[in-house]
Amino acid sequence: MLLQKTKKADLELSPSVRSLSLRERSLLLLVEGKRLVQLQAMYNGVGAQMVEDLMRQGYLVHPEITLA
Repeated sequence: MLLQKTKKADLELSPSVRSLSLRERSLLLLVEGKRLVQLQAMYNGVGAQMVEDLMRQGYLVHPEITLA
């Protein structure tokens, strides 16, 4: 399953915004074209928690889930 970045993620990746850690920002940059299991395996297994946190905070979504 692939994830998508939200507008909130795009804003976070703009040059003037820095509210996430470097690892979280790098994971956001790598989302495009990567499967969920690949992202979860990153950073020595810490990627799973990071993906969950980024989804909960509204930076990432499943494509089939539409935001209201």
